[in-house]
Amino acid sequence: MIRCSRSLTRPSTHGLKPLRSPVPVFRCSTTYRSPVSYFTVQHGEGLEWRMHFKTSKQSVDYLSPWHDIPLHHGPLFNYVNEIPLGTRAKLEVDTKGENNPIKQDVKKGQLRVFKYGDIPFNYGCLPQTWEDPNHVHPDTECKGDNDPVDVVEISPRPLAIGSVTQVKALGIFALIDEGETDWKVVAVANTHPQFAEINDLKDVERLYPGLIDKVRDWFKNYKVPDGKPQNKFAFDEKILNKDYANKIVLETNKAWKNLLRGKISAGSLWLPTNELQVKRAIESSSAN
Repeated sequence: MIRCSRSLTRPSTHGLKPLRSPVPVFRCSTTYRSPVSYFTVQHGEGLEWRMHFKTSKQSVDYLSPWHDIPLHHGPLFNYVNEIPLGTRAKLEVDTKGENNPIKQDVKKGQLRVFKYGDIPFNYGCLPQTWEDPNHVHPDTECKGDNDPVDVVEISPRPLAIGSVTQVKALGIFALIDEGETDWKVVAVANTHPQFAEINDLKDVERLYPGLIDKVRDWFKNYKVPDGKPQNKFAFDEKILNKDYANKIVLETNKAWKNLLRGKISAGSLWLPTNELQVKRAIESSSAN
């Protein structure tokens, strides 16, 4: 359950100047009702801003939203929201930072924002997944991008930064970014007012005509204002069905398990080193 209020305010928390409109900032700490409760705390400003995760207000230990939050929640997936609908700050789970807090991406010493406009969906990732940069996927003929699997969540209202919500996969597409496969799962949260009616991409198009095209347009063009060409897609820009999406999620979950077990070099990624923590993370991932 979210226990914080949302307000339209100047995004001073992230050290940003508004480009066109105020950015929703969720200023207070939050808790979420899930198999376990998650509590987020924020530290710093601007380049130093971080959002950390804990299991309780009293806990002195941080947990990793990438490794410690289970992928599965019954038949659904747990989803960590990084960027709320209608905002521009490029927030992401820091895969290289200790305990993987959410931070704002930085490029050439500057905090990144989307110059293309407000993001038209909620955006985040699936915990306990990893796109292996050592593995060439046979369907895209490109290696993974070394990140958790991204999620495009289509609710009409913003989800809080750091919120953990249960979603079902509706489809998936792949960007080819600098020769790497960058999967994007299209999903719907169980808090969506029409969650029961939305079970695949056809339902999305029936209930929200043009939304899928808007998602595709965003990913094709959002880097153009930075002077870059349009992004390229695999599969001729098609969004593949939910069965294929679930297959990719399970493949990337297996790759994540191999990463934690030390079967694949982690490079500069931050991973838990405590054997018990690793064991518990892998066990939680396998629990359906």
